[in-house]
Amino acid sequence: MIPMSTEVLVTGTFNILHPGHIRLLEFASRYGLVTVGINADPYLKKKYGDHALPLVDRTYVLNSIKHVDSVIAFMEEDPSSLVKRLKPKIYIKGPDYSGVELPEENACKQVGAHIIIQPAAKEYNSGELVTGLPDSIFNKLNKYS
Repeated sequence: MIPMSTEVLVTGTFNILHPGHIRLLEFASRYGLVTVGINADPYLKKKYGDHALPLVDRTYVLNSIKHVDSVIAFMEEDPSSLVKRLKPKIYIKGPDYSGVELPEENACKQVGAHIIIQPAAKEYNSGELVTGLPDSIFNKLNKYS
């Protein structure tokens, strides 16, 4: 049995929160205390352009989810330095990372973090969801942040 004090790290952009994200966070919470590492705004602007929700909004939403114990932003594209700093016991990624080489894998090995890929079918993709939304939605969201 895994002690509920086990530190679990989940990372991602969490730009457009969808049911797949909630399932991932619920899955992660079964292993212990969940810290969500989210990419800071500069990376999101680079990846999504104007279709990026501000860090303050993404942090607010994630902090309101019962499966999340804490949220921390990181500036780099790759979460390796965050993994080294937090030293989680378990590092969890969503099903879209199954069979994918993770740049942070070496950092996980260095700190002894066990990598788990959520065993589920990929249902959603934030990038695809963002592409389908009109610019006006993001203009309004960014205006009020």
